[in-house]
Amino acid sequence: MQHSNGLIKTRYTIAIIERHLNKLVSIVLLSLLTISCSCSDTSSSAHLDTLPKCSPIVVVGVDGLEWDIILPMLAEHKLPNLAKIMQQGSYGKLETFFPTLSPVIWTTVATGKSHEKHGIHHFARNRGQENLELYQSTDRQTKAIWNIATDYHKTVNSIGWWMTYPVETINGVMVAQTNTNAQFDTRAGKNIWKGSLVKDVPHQVWPAERQAEIMSIYQVSQRNLASITKEVFGTFPHPLGELDKRLWDNCQWAFRADATYLDIALSLAAEPSQADLTLLYFGGPDVVGHRFWRYMQPDRFTHKPSTQQLENFSSIITDYYVYMDKAIGQLRSAYGEQATFIVMSDHGMHAINSDRPFNPDAPPSNINSGDHQDAPPGVFFAVGPHVKSMVYDASKKALTRDKLRTICSVMDITPTLLAMMRLPIGEDMEGRVASTIFKDDFQIECQPDVLVTHDTAAFVESHKKRANLRRQDQERIDQLKSLGYIGR
Repeated sequence: MQHSNGLIKTRYTIAIIERHLNKLVSIVLLSLLTISCSCSDTSSSAHLDTLPKCSPIVVVGVDGLEWDIILPMLAEHKLPNLAKIMQQGSYGKLETFFPTLSPVIWTTVATGKSHEKHGIHHFARNRGQENLELYQSTDRQTKAIWNIATDYHKTVNSIGWWMTYPVETINGVMVAQTNTNAQFDTRAGKNIWKGSLVKDVPHQVWPAERQAEIMSIYQVSQRNLASITKEVFGTFPHPLGELDKRLWDNCQWAFRADATYLDIALSLAAEPSQADLTLLYFGGPDVVGHRFWRYMQPDRFTHKPSTQQLENFSSIITDYYVYMDKAIGQLRSAYGEQATFIVMSDHGMHAINSDRPFNPDAPPSNINSGDHQDAPPGVFFAVGPHVKSMVYDASKKALTRDKLRTICSVMDITPTLLAMMRLPIGEDMEGRVASTIFKDDFQIECQPDVLVTHDTAAFVESHKKRANLRRQDQERIDQLKSLGYIGR
């Protein structure tokens, strides 16, 4: 694990050197070709108004998507929408870092910076003996892509992204990843589950006047949850045992969250004017991966599930990948062929606890059979008018992980999005533009300017004022403990 972590750090060091070289090349190109496609002075409203209108960009973040699951399913023609993206665009591995903590990585994705700079270090921090305090958006110490896009009069929608509660003032719609008061007993105490909107709780939706509308979409998704899960997974042929029921019940919040965020995204896509940038998060593949890996690959485990358990659960993970593929197809249809689509995960996953018994009364580390703490690479797909085609042949079944190239890292997503929107990147960003995914003419066209930083004293001050919106949630902390994310 130390070797892997050192290797990742070495790759980032190389990436940072490459980024500085790229910036020098960019300056030379800009001077030789006298091309300027972006604006580096946000104080000039006249200059802002001359920025080119970009085709919509949609980033679909899917937590825990794993290449070793995707590739066999592609060979079996079970993921047609991802296959189409691969036929039309670029794809490969996405470097991540250790430890693979969702709030840290997804904030890095949204800022182009490591946790040392953006300030989100874990799920929660210790404020004394047994006094944990959840991180939230007010703890972020730097601008995110939605703040930068807003500064340049770009429209941006953010739906369910990590570390967005309480919501921020942006030029678009923000739906925070918040919690629900619906509780149930999981033998770890009463827990509060993310991925829902809570009636009468402020700061979940920006602008505030749209909260009632967004709540109505959530309520429809909630009413339809049973039919959605039945459509995705079918019905179980056998009664669920104690452990089975616990695993299944502990996934419902993720299913509800993904259905809600998908419905909100489709609703916003249908509006007369689509946002320049849309960020959408799905968490279900990570959740089912943690709980049901043993049922998907029983031969990897000493204590195998029973025949009845396998008949109930062996296809849970792959069924959910099919559901995610359908959601991606719906989104591409809603936003249109003119949109640029990026589908990415924060990390991959693999089997764990292969030699341990699975006891419903044991801690989460003994119940989960899938994990990602040694940071297998994530997935990256991109397709759009300016994206190169790598020409994936769906008829060939020989594609394996080791044959996939590394496209970029989680650090590189925000710089790449800024380049696509013809906006400057920050000198203090640790990522670089993933220029290899673009067609040659677009690589020249979107060479980004560079600012020292997008952060301003006004932003820092406004963030400090928002800190009093903190909503401490002990039950959410209990949930994270029960999942094994904190208090290990």
